[in-house]
Amino acid sequence: MKKVLISQRRDPVDNRDEVRDGMDVRFASMLYVLGFLPIPLCSELHNAKGYLEALQPDAILITGGNDIGEQPKRDMLETRLLDYAKEHNIPVFGICRGAQIINHYLGGTTHPVKGHVATSHTLLGDWAERKGYSSVNSYHNFSITQDSIAKELDVLALTEDGVV
Repeated sequence: MKKVLISQRRDPVDNRDEVRDGMDVRFASMLYVLGFLPIPLCSELHNAKGYLEALQPDAILITGGNDIGEQPKRDMLETRLLDYAKEHNIPVFGICRGAQIINHYLGGTTHPVKGHVATSHTLLGDWAERKGYSSVNSYHNFSITQDSIAKELDVLALTEDGVV
């Protein structure tokens, strides 16, 4: 069974001296059904390289939640994950913030966006039409646009307001 490492959202807990990592439980069950062993990662890994070497992942999933810069320990872990993936030629999948941090890692930027929290957007583009995807849910404060995407990345679809 192939191992997929999963980064998680980082949430401070009000009225407690506690920070929790979390993700939608559907990620783990979906990956398992697809034949992968999902391994959630803690953003407090101090020796991420040694930990990653011990796990020997086959793929990495960087999930959504948190804006880049909001949780520096998560940013650091995901940067280490991307370094490791590049060094070992491992596929990386990014969802929402995950796509944003991959873009950032490769030299692209993000921009503040309005109207993208708790809403759906129409998808435009040949890829979306060929695959039969007409809309996407949205819950973010920042976005990637065609003029801010890293050179190594390709745009497959856009929302009606030009967000990748």
